[in-house]
Amino acid sequence: MASRSDLSPRAGRRARWATAVILAGLTVIVLLASGYFFVRSIYLEEAKSLAESEAIARGVAAFIEAREEGLLKVLQSYAGRFRFREAIKRRNREEAVRHLRQLAETFPELDWPFLTGPDGVLWAIYPEAPELYGRSFAHRDWYRGVSREWRSYMSEVFPAARDQAPVVSLVMPIRDLDGKVIGIIGSAQRLETIRQWLLPIQVPDGDLYVVDRKGQLVFHRTRFGPEQVNDYSRVPVVERLLRGEEGLVELENPVEGQVRLSAYRLLPALGWGVVVHREKSLVLQRARTLILVSGTAGIFLAAALAFLGGVAVRNQRRTERVLVALEEKTRELEAAQEELVRKERLAILGQLAGGVSHELRNPLGVMKNSVYYLKMVLPEDERVRKHLGIMEREVTTATRIVTDLLDIARTKPPSQAPTDLSELVREVLDRTPLAENVEVVARLAPDLPPVAVDALQVQQVLGNLITNGAQAMPEGGTLTIETARAEGGARVAVSDTGVGIAPENLEKIFQPLFTTKAKGIGLGLAVAQGLAEANGGTISVESAVGRGSRFLVVFPQKTKEE
Repeated sequence: MASRSDLSPRAGRRARWATAVILAGLTVIVLLASGYFFVRSIYLEEAKSLAESEAIARGVAAFIEAREEGLLKVLQSYAGRFRFREAIKRRNREEAVRHLRQLAETFPELDWPFLTGPDGVLWAIYPEAPELYGRSFAHRDWYRGVSREWRSYMSEVFPAARDQAPVVSLVMPIRDLDGKVIGIIGSAQRLETIRQWLLPIQVPDGDLYVVDRKGQLVFHRTRFGPEQVNDYSRVPVVERLLRGEEGLVELENPVEGQVRLSAYRLLPALGWGVVVHREKSLVLQRARTLILVSGTAGIFLAAALAFLGGVAVRNQRRTERVLVALEEKTRELEAAQEELVRKERLAILGQLAGGVSHELRNPLGVMKNSVYYLKMVLPEDERVRKHLGIMEREVTTATRIVTDLLDIARTKPPSQAPTDLSELVREVLDRTPLAENVEVVARLAPDLPPVAVDALQVQQVLGNLITNGAQAMPEGGTLTIETARAEGGARVAVSDTGVGIAPENLEKIFQPLFTTKAKGIGLGLAVAQGLAEANGGTISVESAVGRGSRFLVVFPQKTKEE
């Protein structure tokens, strides 16, 4: 039988072994837990970096497209000028150059505006360059692009004929009234202009660049010489853009020899692409330092498992809060970018409004008076009356477009007074011409509380909504206008049984220049929203494709004392 003295050493050894096993187990658990946590931290750090880069890429893409599309619309407006077209048809170089000079002085971002024939032969440019007259540019990418379908086109990067500076060309076909192409108007745009747009944009721990459809650099912060435009054409992320792909990726850039976390987006309207990148080593530097320090501490502090576990839980929660904050920042960035694009469009509209209103309003007024006079003096011939009616409707449509353009560019402060919303609806219906196949149903509440609004501005809001509803029913249908009390005020609803609005377009219908109609330039609903909000109201829409749409305008009630 073993003595008590023999049992004590064995018991002590067993206790020490048990303690060693427990400590070893705790150490392994701590190391595994720490390893998982820090792998997770690296993953979240990469995810955060890529999400921020994607948001910046989306914003930059929308910004560039808005600026360039605005300049293309400027060329389009000049291509539609009657006197300009006549000068082109007559090949009157002196008058054409006068228009080009006005274009260049009004929009300095458009360098060297020029005119060619449909065959690509240059015959007018500002500033004038006689040595280029008669020279064919049919070999240029911009000519091949615009003549492919005779639509507006943004060219690849190429050296300018005048000074060999890297440029892109914005070009637009010019059509006669019968739709025949009679020439091409274009403008070279120096890459330095685009560079000045994008230089203020800073990417933490990274940068961005823009390429054209051949992978040539349109913008790069440090590579902007003519000899460097092709430096990135073989970079893997650029090759993905050239294949029409978008996304997030971790790839090595062979030019700088760096592994980068990149977000890449297409600019479909221009055929370009934008890449926002961050060097992976810089992005993960903070996470790697944390791993080194905490891993060392974990080896020597296995006994503090509970404490480390608490730290891990707190860090996990902190990481989740960072992700939530990141999502919020992303939403704020997207909202800010949408506002920036909207302001860019409004700025362009403001520049166009002054010239368009003066050049079109007076001629339209003369045409309208002439139609009125002809109705009075011509015999009662049904065919004559029919065509005079067509002229009068088209003049009214053109006048409304000019008025909308001015209203959205320069909304006047409302002159508010207590107003009966139902009575306003009656007045608008009395003077708004509608097609015979549109049935109007008016359900107007007789006891609405007065709302403090500018009656003329609200009449325009209602007129735009009623006209929009009628135009949505080309085959006829029912247009319903209802007024009723609303919480703290009154509301009016305009419903139609027309084609409806696709879900992807619901958020865009109030944007200036957005339209899905064959006629119109997309200003009516934008004007309606601006005037409604200027009078303290709100406007919203519900729609189903094939069933129709319902626009709801709500105005708050205000007393005379208020």
